[in-house]
Amino acid sequence: MRCGTGRIYNTRKPTMKSTMKRAILRPVSYLYGIAVWIRNKLYDLNVFHSKDTAITSISVGNLSVGGTGKTPHTEYIIEMLQDHYDIAYLSRGYKRSTKKFRIATETDSATTIGDEAFQVYTKYPKITVAVDANRSQAIKNIKALHPSTQLVVLDDAYQHRAVHPDLNILLIDYNRLTYLDHLLPAGHLRESGKNTDRADIIIITKCPDAILPVDMLSVRVQLNPYPYQNLYFTSIRYKQAQPVFNAPEIDIADRQLLVVTGISQPQHIHEYLKRLTTDIQTMTYSDHHKFTNSDIKHIFGVFKKMDPSRRAMIITEKDRAKLSKMDLPDEMKSGLYSIGIGIEFKFGMQDKFDKEITKLLESRIK
Repeated sequence: MRCGTGRIYNTRKPTMKSTMKRAILRPVSYLYGIAVWIRNKLYDLNVFHSKDTAITSISVGNLSVGGTGKTPHTEYIIEMLQDHYDIAYLSRGYKRSTKKFRIATETDSATTIGDEAFQVYTKYPKITVAVDANRSQAIKNIKALHPSTQLVVLDDAYQHRAVHPDLNILLIDYNRLTYLDHLLPAGHLRESGKNTDRADIIIITKCPDAILPVDMLSVRVQLNPYPYQNLYFTSIRYKQAQPVFNAPEIDIADRQLLVVTGISQPQHIHEYLKRLTTDIQTMTYSDHHKFTNSDIKHIFGVFKKMDPSRRAMIITEKDRAKLSKMDLPDEMKSGLYSIGIGIEFKFGMQDKFDKEITKLLESRIK
């Protein structure tokens, strides 16, 4: 993407192969779109019912597959509210080994509740963390088991229309704007880019630092939000590298890095680290990858060949939730660091966003 012209340009030119693939998949996308349209229309006509939640709820979701930044935005909301309300976090627990409803306990791991839920559980011990694909029933279970719960934060529930949240927050990646994308499988959209109308708040995420007001205006004009929808813009902020075990703190600029990721769109962290050092190798696995002992052996083989006095292995917080529980060689543990991410609101919008959230909760929770 490029900024500063008042228009959005996609600098990744489609190859002939990708263009042909999209053309082949477009009929499938058309049929998929019809099915999604029928489902949404049945909810709109109240043939399928959206139920109000038994607890005040905030949903954070998206229209597309892959990383739009749900976890750091969800964590921002939790951090803002956890000292003021009794909060529960609820996700489906993607790729977990367990089934049905489950509340996280000390015996759980990324395997049993999913990597994102486990990350939230380890970072925010004061809140309740639960997983279930059936959000409606899960909220009832949370209320029954923890009657003091005042707020439930729903992760990735924009398409889960059986539940009607009190506040629906929709995230859209600046680098994959919905009006420039296509439905699955030709593109990344789970449903039409026109279906932003269910959102109360729309956040354009992963904006470049150099974004200008004219770029914001261009997105606003193209997206054309309704009067009841507030539009915000955020960018990712990487945090200081933290030792996973007992390694000393480091200055990344002085190090030879091995960056291991099992996330969607790892290019963002790669680009950030390459601004700090040019001495970097990357090993990329698929999103939600379940690391095996064979993976660890392969990663360690690469790590051992690096300079022992300068090497460091960098992983994300999401991957830390899985790798920290594995049997790793001591030599790897001594050089293993994770980098977390937060968000920064652009154009001085943070105060307005915070007030919108707190105003809602003050009107709902007495």
